[in-house]
Amino acid sequence: MRRALGLALILALGALAAVAGDFSPEKARKVDGFMARIAAPRSPSLFLKKASFSESELNSYLNLIYIRKYAPEVTLIDLRLKDENHVDGRLKFKLEGEKYALVPQFLRDAEVRFRGRFECSHYHMRFVFSELVINGSHFSPNVLDEAYGVAQFNAKVKKSIFDWFNLLPGLKSIQGSEKTIHFFY
Repeated sequence: MRRALGLALILALGALAAVAGDFSPEKARKVDGFMARIAAPRSPSLFLKKASFSESELNSYLNLIYIRKYAPEVTLIDLRLKDENHVDGRLKFKLEGEKYALVPQFLRDAEVRFRGRFECSHYHMRFVFSELVINGSHFSPNVLDEAYGVAQFNAKVKKSIFDWFNLLPGLKSIQGSEKTIHFFY
């Protein structure tokens, strides 16, 4: 469950997308090529560069490339970018197999709808939820975070759904506007 929630956050923050099912391999390759290019070692620059992508391009990248490589539990991500880094989104995941045996059955095949805002600072990012709905039931993000903490009883370092995480290699900052994401590198 911890991994699934972490993956959900990473996907929700790092990729902002459009209409589910409207995936384009060409659009996905465009974003993937950019990510590969900026992750490659290069000499430092004094000035930030900016690349912008549409929700549709990012949604295609997430659904056709990213989740297949890094988050096979996720079956769909559909995010809507709003002004000032606000995001509305939907994420579906399916947790199967022995490694998820301790996850309650009602959370193994779930749809999460959320609303909130992402923040970037010093090569890090986090998502601050304002609304969270799991399988049609509304949850307080703070109460869910407390339950998540309790579920980590064996962990040496407990995680939070509000934790900061490192941006993808090569990225310095991310900003969102209506239907567009801007990557600074």
